[in-house]
This record gives sequence, C-alpha cells and structure tokens, in this order.
Amino acid sequence: MKDLEIEFPLTPITEKTFLRQKWERVIEEEETEEGDSVKFTYWTLPLPKDNPESDCAQFVSSADDEWDEYPNLEKGEYAVELLGFFGLGVCWTEQDIEILYKALTHDDIE
Repeated sequence: MKDLEIEFPLTPITEKTFLRQKWERVIEEEETEEGDSVKFTYWTLPLPKDNPESDCAQFVSSADDEWDEYPNLEKGEYAVELLGFFGLGVCWTEQDIEILYKALTHDDIE
C-alpha cells in the first residue's frame, strides 16, 4: 500500500491579495541614519472587515521592503499577523489568512 500524500495549494500573499480582499494600503516615510528619506508600504484590515472602530483588532502586513528579513518570503510577498500581538497568528499564505479570519470572525474574508 502506497503512502497517500495530500498536497494543499499554498498561494503567497501579494499586493493582488490585498487589493482583492479590500485591505487598506498605508504608505509611511521615515528618515534613515544617513538622513535619507525612505518610503515603505504595508497593509491593514480591521476585524471584521466592516468594523468602523479605529481601535479594533486588525491584521497588519509586513512592509514591502522587509521581504528579505523573512526566510519564507520572496520579493513581492508579505507576511500578515494580528496587530499588537507580537507574531501571534502569523500568516504566510492566502490560505492561512482565510483560515484565521474565519476563526476570528466566523465569516469568509471574500
């Protein structure tokens, strides 16, 4: 009897993910030690998506210039986590986001 191996599709989190799921793009600028100005982008999504409260729980992505700091990411890919929970619920794929969103809100993200 052969071992049955089940493979699940793993879709990396990209800008297309955020646009399709209607996340908010945040562009910030900070000054480097050399005095240069650097812009970076990250994405946020309140939980649930239609929550009007500004201090609600939310997903936050890594910044677009941080991909090389994560061993799991390629350029153009993002990690997502729960804001303020220091790595709790880190998501590496679209499927991870879908599962965590469903677990937290009892609703589908799309």
